[in-house]
Amino acid sequence: LKFPWPFRLKQKSELASCPLRPTFPQVAHAAMKFAAICVAALIAVTSGLKLDSAKVVDPKGAGQGEPTMAGACEECGKHAEYLDRNDPCVCFATDIQGTFADDSTKELTTRKGYGTETVNTGAKRLPESWMWHCRPVSSTEGLWKQC
Repeated sequence: LKFPWPFRLKQKSELASCPLRPTFPQVAHAAMKFAAICVAALIAVTSGLKLDSAKVVDPKGAGQGEPTMAGACEECGKHAEYLDRNDPCVCFATDIQGTFADDSTKELTTRKGYGTETVNTGAKRLPESWMWHCRPVSSTEGLWKQC
């Protein structure tokens, strides 16, 4: 029984030489390409992650407070040579989170027995946030510390 062309069944000898059936080297080559793409994607993802075990602390950048005075002074030191056109840049730093009273420093005084009790309603203070400048910006004593 012979069918017209689209319905004709292929014999085994015709299937072996079929151009659509991939050979072993082609399959191996495609698998290696896929593995290489997976490895490249894994490297790209892991290189973008910050690992805590590395303990690398980069400066947060301009306008962002640093968690330590040493970090602010280090950042100032990197930029000082570019900022001393008219006057030499002598680095100073201040903790902007501890400069003024804020909601974290509010205290509540209540009566207790025959006296009063005062408690802090928030944290003792905000976390440190150090900013640097080439010279003290204000004349308040003790506010700006030289690096």
